[in-house]
Amino acid sequence: MSRLPRVSDRKMPGLAERRMPRPVGAIGTAVSPTVSAVAPAPDTTTPDGNPELDRLALMQLDRHGEPVWSPARSQGAQLLWGEGMTGPEDAQWMVDTVRSFGLNPAKSVLDLSAGLGGTARALVEACDTWVTGLEPSPLLAKLAMDRSKALGLSKKAAITQYDPEHFNQAGSFDLVMADRIVHRVRDKELFLDRVGECVKPKGGIVLFDYVIDGAPGSWDTWNAWREEEPMEVYPWTATRMADELTQRNLDLRISEDLTQLHRRRVIDRVRNLADALAATLPAGPVLAALKRELALWWARLRVLGSGLRFCRYVAMKPA
Repeated sequence: MSRLPRVSDRKMPGLAERRMPRPVGAIGTAVSPTVSAVAPAPDTTTPDGNPELDRLALMQLDRHGEPVWSPARSQGAQLLWGEGMTGPEDAQWMVDTVRSFGLNPAKSVLDLSAGLGGTARALVEACDTWVTGLEPSPLLAKLAMDRSKALGLSKKAAITQYDPEHFNQAGSFDLVMADRIVHRVRDKELFLDRVGECVKPKGGIVLFDYVIDGAPGSWDTWNAWREEEPMEVYPWTATRMADELTQRNLDLRISEDLTQLHRRRVIDRVRNLADALAATLPAGPVLAALKRELALWWARLRVLGSGLRFCRYVAMKPA
């Protein structure tokens, strides 16, 4: 099964799927407005009035015609997750996760979820390795590369924009990593084919992603999450993800459920946010964008462990 059905039951062109029976009363059920009500569309004007950043933000729009990422949202995300980060898995934790791959100046990493570049730069600083960062958002890629340049890391932590649906990266790497990317890709088979081609013999792959875990505990909550996500999502089951990696002649070493750790990280960050707000944040577009960010993560929290899981997959390419 490639994904669970939405209440709207929209067909996605070119997406083969196995239909799952709907629960009684699911058709036509209205999505609860409580989450979206606290997340008004942010003012997308850049705080410093930078027209180039405005243009980049408008290159990637969500289903409502709003920028997926705005400069204000990038600032709000960093207040929530930390400098250079766009999600709860902090840079040091990511570095510790891949230490077993023995990264050094002679090795290279491909980061398929570069975001604002926090993890890429942390890997360079900790391991003196070479990181090629790819990021779906044109705006985040620009901000990330500007930061790498400012820190003198433009070559060792280079970050550019890419389209995961047409991923065709040249070159080969000792490690390919991606955080919360695969569930957003429609053609996952092609994407994983390309990932496998990028890995050197004896190289590794580390994927963190959302996967389906049985039927949702609440269809209202499930569909509220799907509606809150800026873009469509197409999660596989945990078993399907593992099987697809194995079918590509990869040695799957770890398939680990990190749902509770992921939930705890999100909750802890939200708890700490009040202090950051009181100390640093004036009213304005960043506050509006932060409300949107919090609404999105609250919707994710409500389905994590109740129909959705967050898992880590580690695979090695045989010699």
